[in-house]
Amino acid sequence: MDVICFAYPERLFLLLALLPLAGVLGWGIWRKFRAGKLLADDKLAESLFGGWSVRREVAVRLMQFFAAGFLLAAWCGPRLCSGEKLVRREALDIVYVLDVSNSMLARDLVPDRLGRARQELLRISWGIDRGRRGLVAFAGSAVVQCPLTSDQQAFETMLSTLSPDYVEEQGTNVNEALDVASDMLSARNREEGTAGAGIVVLVSDGEHHEGAFSGEARKLKKKDLRFIVIGVGEEKPVTIPFQGEAGASDSVKRDAEGGVVMTAFRPALLGRLADEAGGVFLHSSNAEPVSDKVLEALGAIEADKRWVREPRYREEIYHYFVLASVLLLLITLQRRL
Repeated sequence: MDVICFAYPERLFLLLALLPLAGVLGWGIWRKFRAGKLLADDKLAESLFGGWSVRREVAVRLMQFFAAGFLLAAWCGPRLCSGEKLVRREALDIVYVLDVSNSMLARDLVPDRLGRARQELLRISWGIDRGRRGLVAFAGSAVVQCPLTSDQQAFETMLSTLSPDYVEEQGTNVNEALDVASDMLSARNREEGTAGAGIVVLVSDGEHHEGAFSGEARKLKKKDLRFIVIGVGEEKPVTIPFQGEAGASDSVKRDAEGGVVMTAFRPALLGRLADEAGGVFLHSSNAEPVSDKVLEALGAIEADKRWVREPRYREEIYHYFVLASVLLLLITLQRRL
């Protein structure tokens, strides 16, 4: 049985633009009707406006509405899909989500938590010889530092530039970060059905995650995205280095009352986050890096997700949508003349 599928499902949200368009077109009908009533009576209006009628105007506006809808749908790449076939996935698509909040500057790891996180991600990326990698940085908000790419050098360059200064709003908004990563993987190119298995690798010290579990992690599981959490830091509280106005590198971060701000690794929170997504939690410490364990986990995921079901036949039908839109617009022009 043939069904309509889309080559670019991530563009379907553009169809929401039809809602304000419907409002604008409806307001135009009401305004024209109102103007006619105010200017003249029905007989005079008929002679002035050439037999204008509400029904004709509604019909024209409806055709304009559907013409716009068909064009937007055509841009989403509609296809007729039928049958199923097993397709071999050739690689992994991994989005690395890195915490760049101020607490990641703590030096309970060498050189610091952020430096250790970079080292772990570099080793993992070097160990994956196929597929694409992307990078999301987050603190109080989340930003895409590197879109999905197979260019290892570009990824390393983007990773090396990350610091707490990169994200202006401080804090730890893990929900937004996971949502951004999920959107990146959902927008992968599925043209030939060979996009890699979607994986999110989160690296954080777990600070300020309380109350942050609103379900974003569970959404990853529902979308069949695998989740690996790497915790960095030690549980013993330590200070956070702070570059003061005078440039003193040995100063520490203080709160509004002048007290020294302490930070501690929170493994329980990160473990719970991994559990919510059915993922894996690993602790990177001075004595034991975890990049090798992550690579083992990724190898198991690649083997498990090697084969997927894809439509056997795909027929592009976007040109029919474009044709329908053009015909509707031509009809509306004819009715205007």
